[in-house]
Amino acid sequence: MWAGTSALGSIDQTLQTIRNEVVRLDGQLNQLSNQMAANQRHRSKLINDIAGVRLAEIERGQLTSSFNAADQQAAELLAQRENALQQLNAEIDEINQALLDAEATRLEMLAKVNDSSQKIVDVEGEVQAKLRLDDAYLAQFAQAQQAESVSTQAEQKMQQAQASMAEKAASYQADALFMYLWERGYGTTDYSGGLLGRFMDSWVARVINYEPARVNYWNLIEIPKRLEEHADRVAAAADAEHMTLQQLELNALEVAGVTSLESDLEALRNTLDAHDDQLESVESQLNVLLDQRALYIAGEDDYIKQCLARLTQALDHQSLQSVHQYVRATHSPTDDMLVLELQSLEDKLDDVEGDLADIRTLHDRKLGKLKELEKVRRDFKNSRFDDVRSGFGNQALIANVLGQFIQGVVSGGDVWRVIKRNQRYRQVASSPEFGSGGLGQIADILGDELMRKGRRSRNSRRGSTWHWPKPRGGGGGFRVPRSGGGSRGGGGFKTGGGF
Repeated sequence: MWAGTSALGSIDQTLQTIRNEVVRLDGQLNQLSNQMAANQRHRSKLINDIAGVRLAEIERGQLTSSFNAADQQAAELLAQRENALQQLNAEIDEINQALLDAEATRLEMLAKVNDSSQKIVDVEGEVQAKLRLDDAYLAQFAQAQQAESVSTQAEQKMQQAQASMAEKAASYQADALFMYLWERGYGTTDYSGGLLGRFMDSWVARVINYEPARVNYWNLIEIPKRLEEHADRVAAAADAEHMTLQQLELNALEVAGVTSLESDLEALRNTLDAHDDQLESVESQLNVLLDQRALYIAGEDDYIKQCLARLTQALDHQSLQSVHQYVRATHSPTDDMLVLELQSLEDKLDDVEGDLADIRTLHDRKLGKLKELEKVRRDFKNSRFDDVRSGFGNQALIANVLGQFIQGVVSGGDVWRVIKRNQRYRQVASSPEFGSGGLGQIADILGDELMRKGRRSRNSRRGSTWHWPKPRGGGGGFRVPRSGGGSRGGGGFKTGGGF
């Protein structure tokens, strides 16, 4: 079985792969954005050179002045943009390193948590082994098991009686005359009516043979009530026996020092959870900066917008119409070569713009994938799937679905469903289905096989003294209250197999 920590490591590797891919796309986008700006500046220079060949002096001077001013402003804006981008990159590198350090620290903290968890498992295993040989405990288990069996049978009889009542009572309830007399309480001390009313009701009762039907209907609805009262009584008795059994288990755990170990584990988990919160905050900061850098490298930042707008303004000068007219009329080889270069450059600009659009889309998808998988990892941690007792039964499938996630074939939700479906708790020294956790299931009391692969404990009103790791902020094993109030653990009630 694949260990939970190994599965988490595989998720981390996939995250790093996506981050590396984002960085690679960042570089491509940044290169294309710079190329776009450089080509626009080159385009303005070519048009200025063409104008210098044929335009009149006064007209050429006006156009040249406009081009030179636009080019100078564009150069200044691009220099400012480069400085801003360098500062942003430095901040991203700093947070990236902080994230790597935080993840390394988490691995050390998780190792301490799992060491503490393993100690509890080992001690609980020793306690369970001793209880298997304890005559008083075995006697109480037998009493609790018998009480549970009686309670289960009483519950089943009550449910059968309710189902039978619902079926058989339908014909009575469909008889309007019968229900009329029944609701008036005819034939009982609750019945009241005037002389004429009594006469007519008596006549109706004789016509429909009411009295035998009334007795039968009364039995139909009363028997389930009596059985429900009985089921409640025997369930209360089973609860009491179960609580007594659990108290014996808790006393044994107390003597073995499990209470202190659990307190230590809880403190370690709280520290780990607080660290995870900080790590998530760092990830959020990094994602904000990556989004900001995405604007720069996609050429959508304010600097590049101002640069291109200024160049476009110069290129929209009305004298450009004269440039094209003179170029078409002249036979000079000089301006012909400039025009050919201009046409080639404009084709390149179209290509670069298309490439930018394609890589922007891919870049946005990768950032989305990064956030999806970060959520999967948070859910993984919060579910305690990285606990020492947690494992996964199909390593190849999980590795495959992570690869498909990178390729964009599946979503983060698909990855999480596969992980949850294949998560199992491994056989360890102690079993959550021992003793009070096994009531209601057929099992060999002194058997060594304590686990059923892939089986979950059935729900009940009572819980088990033993439990799997509880999810962060969620349910888990239930501890019966100690004298003086309070309880250990938390979450819903459950029972499972025998011990």
